[in-house]
Amino acid sequence: MPEQLFQFLVTGITIGSLYALVGLGFALIYNASDVVNFAQGEFVMLGAMTAIALLNAGLPLLVAAVIATLLTVGVGLLLERFAIEPAAGASVVTTIIITIGAAIFLRGVAL
Repeated sequence: MPEQLFQFLVTGITIGSLYALVGLGFALIYNASDVVNFAQGEFVMLGAMTAIALLNAGLPLLVAAVIATLLTVGVGLLLERFAIEPAAGASVVTTIIITIGAAIFLRGVAL
């Protein structure tokens, strides 16, 4: 029983930390750019799937995590540069549609 309690605590803290990081990402992006990024979850998925693919390819965990982070940051910068920045003066609904479209696109690429 104590072993299960410890495992539940570690799992809960791990998943809670992940949720906290995603929430922090939402807050940072919104406060910095006034854009609600509905593709936030897909960026988390992109980083995780890239890291797992690189691990399966035989790369060490630290190298895979760094490459996955850099790739995800690069995709985020591309989205900002080519989709969100050109719509800088647009309405909130327009930026919401752009980020939902990005979420659908990233989800489709992941399949």
